[in-house]
Amino acid sequence: MVDIEFNIENVQKCLCPGCPVQAQSSCVKEKLDKLKSMSGSPGPDDVPGLYCSTGKAKCKDLNPKEMCKCGKCEIFTKHNLSQGKPAGYFCANGKAQ
Repeated sequence: MVDIEFNIENVQKCLCPGCPVQAQSSCVKEKLDKLKSMSGSPGPDDVPGLYCSTGKAKCKDLNPKEMCKCGKCEIFTKHNLSQGKPAGYFCANGKAQ
């Protein structure tokens, strides 16, 4: 079982906020705006990403018909997530296992 830690280092490496799946999401934009003014460490509900760690997205306006960027992510490569389940689209399919 793969356990991707939710921490600030992984949040900073995460490509999800720039993913085409999230590009038109008003929910994601709102979360990103809140992060800019947040003091302290964000929690999983504050970050529109790192779904390989946290599971399915809380935002319901994502577009899974767009191309996922998971395969280009440093975390994805480091933990060999292409060999796990699910193998991408963690925002819709749940956390890495």
